[in-house]
Amino acid sequence: MERRKIMVVDDNTVNLATIEQDLKDVYDVIPMISGRRAIKYLYTQKVDLILLDVEMPGQDGIETLQEIRTQDNGVTVPVIFLTANKDRSTVIEGSKLGIMDYIVKPVGGEELIHRIERVFKRLGMVPVGEKELLQMAQKVEDFIIQKQIPQAIALAEEIAGYQIEEEIAGRMRNIRTKLSQGCVPEATNTIQRIITVLETRLGVAHSVRTIDSKQLMTKLLGVEHLIENFETREALNSCKDILKYNLNDNIRNGIQEVLECLSAFDDDGAMQLLGNLYHELKESE
Repeated sequence: MERRKIMVVDDNTVNLATIEQDLKDVYDVIPMISGRRAIKYLYTQKVDLILLDVEMPGQDGIETLQEIRTQDNGVTVPVIFLTANKDRSTVIEGSKLGIMDYIVKPVGGEELIHRIERVFKRLGMVPVGEKELLQMAQKVEDFIIQKQIPQAIALAEEIAGYQIEEEIAGRMRNIRTKLSQGCVPEATNTIQRIITVLETRLGVAHSVRTIDSKQLMTKLLGVEHLIENFETREALNSCKDILKYNLNDNIRNGIQEVLECLSAFDDDGAMQLLGNLYHELKESE
């Protein structure tokens, strides 16, 4: 398979050498010491992606990219900005010129390769396998469990941006929206359905997840809140979600009893059981 060509444009020779060293095992690197040289190269040659430094003397990254976009070999080439400072105006101007990402320097080789691969995946130049999708979906679920909602939203949005089947991408967009609206139980249910579908396709056993006592207590409090607001269906779904974790028999039986109470619309009974489970977990810490 032919290696992809990455042009790196930076007026600092040390930066050029460092990035070339970081990428050379994966890509063919074309170092350029100035925007003018990069533009001249693109008159006759094509590259697969450009890493473009923003802060360069003379012709800076913005001006360089403006000229690149007028060339046949530069109209659609994906560009990642390299910048020492995350500046809002730079990001806005870069977005108008179609940059795919921006990276604040310094950046390690592994992270740089990941960001380049992410761009290629968004463009469909690198396939995203179902095993990788499953791992990313599980990471979204982990973020939700750990109450790291901004990270879950960001990863769901990233996955939705890849060239993957619409059945998965559409649901990832739905998860992003639900989390942004604070609808965590609904988002949790959707990500778990995605995980189950991908596990089934891959022919792997459904994951048995672990949960610590603090996370479990947080989930129980969440169920109580749903019951208090007469959101019985959501409370039922949350309890079913809890049962997917590796629980001891006493906790599992207690959750199943809560489910029975909720099914019978016995809110007081369910709340009493949840309180007992919460105190049991609190005492076991």
